[in-house]
Amino acid sequence: MIYLLLFISFIIHIITFIYIKTVRNGTITAEEMSQQQEEQRKEIQELLAVYLVEIREENDKLIEVLEDKPNQKTKHPLYTQNKTEEKPSASQDTNREDSSSFLSKEESQKSANQKSATNDYQPPSIEQVEDTFVPSLSAQVLSLYSKGESIESIARKLDCGKTEVELMVKFQQKNM
Repeated sequence: MIYLLLFISFIIHIITFIYIKTVRNGTITAEEMSQQQEEQRKEIQELLAVYLVEIREENDKLIEVLEDKPNQKTKHPLYTQNKTEEKPSASQDTNREDSSSFLSKEESQKSANQKSATNDYQPPSIEQVEDTFVPSLSAQVLSLYSKGESIESIARKLDCGKTEVELMVKFQQKNM
C-alpha cells in the first residue's frame, strides 16, 4: 500500500513539475516584453520616417510646379497677386491726388485697368438643383404591404423576388 501511495505521489510531482515548466515557458518575462516593445517602437519610427520623407518629396514637387508657373494668373481671388486695397482715409486721398497729377496718362490708365480687373471678379453662381427623394426598396415594400397589397403583387410591382419581399416583411414584423 505504501508503494502505491509513493508511486501516485511521484506521478503527481512529475505532472506538477511539467505543468510549472510549461507555464514558465509560456509566460513572457519583463525583459522579453521590453525587447518586443522596443522593436515595435523602432518599426513605428522607421515607418513614420518613411512617410515623412514621402510627404517632403511631394511638397518639393508641389513647390517646383508652383514655381514653374508663376506667370499664370488664376481667376480665384485668393490667388491673385494684388491684395484687396484698403479704403483710403481723407488725408491719404489728398496725397494720392497730388501724386496722381505727376503720373503720366499711360500710367494712370494702367492703374485704372488693374483696379477694374480686380473689381470685375464675380463669384461663380450656384445652380439650384432640386433634391429628389427615392425611397429604398424595403421602404417601398413596407409601404405597399401596409396598404394591404399581397406579397406576390408587391414582388411584381417592384420587380423583385417573392422571397425577398417575404423576408423584408418578416424582419419588419420581428423588429416591431
